[in-house]
Amino acid sequence: MQPPTGTPPIPYAGHHAGPRRILVLDLRRGLIAGNSATVSIDGSEYPRHWGRTAFEIPADRPVAVAVFQRFRGTQAGLATTVLPPGAPPALEYRGPAHLAMAGEVGPPGTVRQRGLVMQSMLLGCLGVLLLVFLLFVVFIATSL
Repeated sequence: MQPPTGTPPIPYAGHHAGPRRILVLDLRRGLIAGNSATVSIDGSEYPRHWGRTAFEIPADRPVAVAVFQRFRGTQAGLATTVLPPGAPPALEYRGPAHLAMAGEVGPPGTVRQRGLVMQSMLLGCLGVLLLVFLLFVVFIATSL
């Protein structure tokens, strides 16, 4: 996965005098999502829009990566991982379909969208209730 063109990587915020590498993180939104997600690299938080972002990270030690969304003042869709020193510096975050579920972060092409069944069931129940209500309204209107 290539870093986005034309934008420099976000510098590492912690103290590290050793070698560095570029982590490319692809943020993919879930079925229900806000305008952005928050990426945490070793505890430093970066609000980012959906899409690809590059971060400068240490190359000689593990790096903690967490991604979450803010929803009504709380964290939703949290996903965490530790990127070891020799691992390929590319990750993908996929937000959940339902914000009560966790997101997923991992190597590109391996993450899935959690909560799709739950969200489908909720939307299906809402559709059935709406249909029953409309049939009731039609029944009342034709019986007058």
